[in-house]
Amino acid sequence: MSEASGKLAGKVAFVSAASQGIGLATAKALAQDGATVVIMGRRKDALAAARSGLIEQNPSARIEMFAGDATEEAQVKDALSFTYAIAGRLDMIASVVGQPTFMPLLMRELKQVRQEIELNFVSAFLAVRHGAPLMTRGGSIVCVSSIGATQATWGLSIYGAAKAAVERFVRAAAFELGGAGIRVNAVRPGATIPEERLERQPEIRGTTKAYVDVTPLGRLGDPSDIAAAIRFLAGPESGWVTGQTFSVDGGVDQSPGPDFMNLFFGKELMDQVRVGSVAAE
Repeated sequence: MSEASGKLAGKVAFVSAASQGIGLATAKALAQDGATVVIMGRRKDALAAARSGLIEQNPSARIEMFAGDATEEAQVKDALSFTYAIAGRLDMIASVVGQPTFMPLLMRELKQVRQEIELNFVSAFLAVRHGAPLMTRGGSIVCVSSIGATQATWGLSIYGAAKAAVERFVRAAAFELGGAGIRVNAVRPGATIPEERLERQPEIRGTTKAYVDVTPLGRLGDPSDIAAAIRFLAGPESGWVTGQTFSVDGGVDQSPGPDFMNLFFGKELMDQVRVGSVAAE
């Protein structure tokens, strides 16, 4: 294996939920810039496949894996200790775990609610709580939130509340860890689905169209879009940024309200305006 090069050469990173999606894309982005990356996920077979793919894409990268549950404290501690032991350091953590459950709150049971909070909030807490003590000055932690933290959406009351808690926790953690020189930030994705999943599950295109229709940039997010923001916040380029949540959502956080423009100005004119071909007089 050749010696790693890049802006993150010599750095060690830990990424949870890294067998697919945003976690996998984040591991790829960090490894491409030279970091040694430990990927964590619950399914050992999926994790091994992800590791093989990462190494195939970047043969010079050092990618290790740790199968475990990001909501189980002992397993998180073991995974972080494993990461630290590779080179006697831990520089970057990406807590990517998250999964929404679409269900009206009046249909929810307490057991389900607790499980969803553990998955979407407790996983971030454990990563920070047990990762920060292994870091030195310059360490960076990035947690993944969701547009659900700020937008009202039917069926996402618990998921949104858990991710809102992540964002508030990030601000508090950044304040408390600032004296140690450790930065803590979050990324808030909009609807993010890779094209290959849409090809495998064409039946979900109808559902995703609703998200595309309210997104100013007119498309779904790709995991690589979110990974790029995580990479920026994890790396030295953002060295004076902490306690922040970056929206990476195609502009959907601007929450378009009722659109009366067709009524006021006519559909024909507005069809031109919406594609930027008519200047205001």
